[in-house]
Amino acid sequence: MHAPSFTFGLLGQAVIIAAVPLKPRPVTIESRDSLDDIEIALVPVFDSLQRVDAAVLALDGTPNAAANLLGASQQITVTINQATLTVRASRDLSAAKSLMLRRTTDNLAAQTKTTVNDLIARKPILDQLGVSTVALQSLQKQQMASMSLSEALAAKVPKVGQKEAAADMATLQSIFTQAIAAYSVPAAVPAPGAAVPPPVAPVPAPPAPIAPPAPIAPPAPIAPPAPIAPPVGRKDRKKKKKAAKANRHDVDVLAEGHMAEE
Repeated sequence: MHAPSFTFGLLGQAVIIAAVPLKPRPVTIESRDSLDDIEIALVPVFDSLQRVDAAVLALDGTPNAAANLLGASQQITVTINQATLTVRASRDLSAAKSLMLRRTTDNLAAQTKTTVNDLIARKPILDQLGVSTVALQSLQKQQMASMSLSEALAAKVPKVGQKEAAADMATLQSIFTQAIAAYSVPAAVPAPGAAVPPPVAPVPAPPAPIAPPAPIAPPAPIAPPAPIAPPVGRKDRKKKKKAAKANRHDVDVLAEGHMAEE
């Protein structure tokens, strides 16, 4: 009998509790872990450095690749400044917490050195694109932001760790000084190309020697015309007849003599 009313009573309490908005629990500064706050603030800085390094390594001489690098460089400055504000708002660290933070800051310094060295190596590509000056300005801004972050971190370290913090700041300063010095050198102006002489026409091969004309044979001597025999006269014909008769007579005489001897 009373079960339904009991159930509705629980539901009614649940509805009343759900209708009251929940308020966030106030967190005092004393309850916060400064090491966690600082490390969380440094994570985006490390990620931004890796993105810049990836953009540097992706430079291929095209304007789009250079634009990606410059955009990533501008973003990292904003990220570093935000981390600096968080570090400054955090409490001082104990000696034990400082040692734990050391691993994070060492990784951050190593990534910074890698990124900056890669950027120095790619300067000729940015020179060709005419954006080395923009990269130099970005480096100068990153140096200022990084040194401010380094100073804020050093301020949270106890006296026992101040010496190491100062050495870290000097190393960071040296890394950026080297990069800024490299990018302060004007881009090498390509030497004007020597005038290219016109292509030399190939020397024509000497003409083949002209064979001398074959000697012309002298014309064969023209034989003089045979003398024309004068026409035979009647007297000559008579003489020839007499001679022929005489010859026949002699032949007959010889024949008779030969027969007589037999």
